[in-house]
Amino acid sequence: MLYLQPAPLFGGAERQAAEQASQLPSFGIDVTVVAGPGSAIIEWLEAKHVPSVVASPHFPGGWPKQRGLLKLTLPYRVLRVGNRARAEFDQIVSRGQYDVILASLPFAWITGSLVARAHGIPIAWRAGGAYINPVQVAGVWGLTRFLRPDLLVCNGRAVERRFHPLIPAPVARLPNGVDLERFHPGAGEPARFRPPDASLVVGFAGRLATTKRPEDVLAMAARLRQSFPGVRVLMAGEGSRRAEYERHARAIGADNVTFLGYVGDMPSFYAACDVVVLPSSEEGSSNALLEAMACGKPVVCSDIPPLVEQVRDRDTGLLVPLGDIAALTGAVESLLHEPELRFRLASRGLAAAQSSSSQAAAERLAWILRRLVAASSAKQAREGRRWPVRAETA
Repeated sequence: MLYLQPAPLFGGAERQAAEQASQLPSFGIDVTVVAGPGSAIIEWLEAKHVPSVVASPHFPGGWPKQRGLLKLTLPYRVLRVGNRARAEFDQIVSRGQYDVILASLPFAWITGSLVARAHGIPIAWRAGGAYINPVQVAGVWGLTRFLRPDLLVCNGRAVERRFHPLIPAPVARLPNGVDLERFHPGAGEPARFRPPDASLVVGFAGRLATTKRPEDVLAMAARLRQSFPGVRVLMAGEGSRRAEYERHARAIGADNVTFLGYVGDMPSFYAACDVVVLPSSEEGSSNALLEAMACGKPVVCSDIPPLVEQVRDRDTGLLVPLGDIAALTGAVESLLHEPELRFRLASRGLAAAQSSSSQAAAERLAWILRRLVAASSAKQAREGRRWPVRAETA
């Protein structure tokens, strides 16, 4: 399999790519991962001992943020790197024997599909977020008038409901998995991140972007400053607006917040927390929730459809209305007040996470890919075309 994963940053989709690429060989799938322009995913893939990794400079996002009239050059930049990426992917496929391509995000969907069609091999598009804006909806719909995948892989029901009407292709559902060897109760060193003066710690892990709603976490922290003076709030994640959020925290008196930036040692982050919150407005299948629950931490999250798939209210966690700061604060306060409730939700959340291992996700992905290759091989045989690669080994 050729796995195309654009990765200017390292978030949930990139972490899933790294996890599954490392485990697919145990299910008989040899993987070459092409990723970039960010270096974090390359480091993760190498740390996971993925044998074939290509760090490509030909994915978008590896340039300074454009402002003013320079934004008008963005389509040209994307087209230029797209042509280079297509040539690079074509060379990789020409040199090897690939049975299938798996592509994440629209840039890889387009470039990967052009290469797949040229070489007569099937391609699966992977979709991992349930929200796209109207311009993106129109773009995806227009794209599929000319290019369509052989399979659409979605990581949840909400993602499927969003993309399947736009992409007329067979669909397979593949929820995210969590590495239970890395994330489990007792994993990590809590002292690495836990403030020494904290009586209790509330954690947030995610990009510092508007869709994750870090401003809700700051507003919650300011309220907790009054009701629980000994509580500290840790924010793990990086983003272009970090300085703005730090200024906002100071302005509203949320001096109980610590911005950690990018955190590589996430088990130690979760170990430092007593409660983990995710008030996000956009998700597909949240890695942060899975990881926190796998580490035995109770979670509070917004009630958007993708997260409702992962958390059962007052069973495996607490759900609050999106954007309701009072409800978010109240839910966290109830957990801080009631150790028994924290323990009960944490225990049930742990059981739910343990049924969603990354190994199980990789095994299902291998099964999906085998069926895709077999179906494509049979179709080509019916049409009297020669199957150009090793279909029997896929």
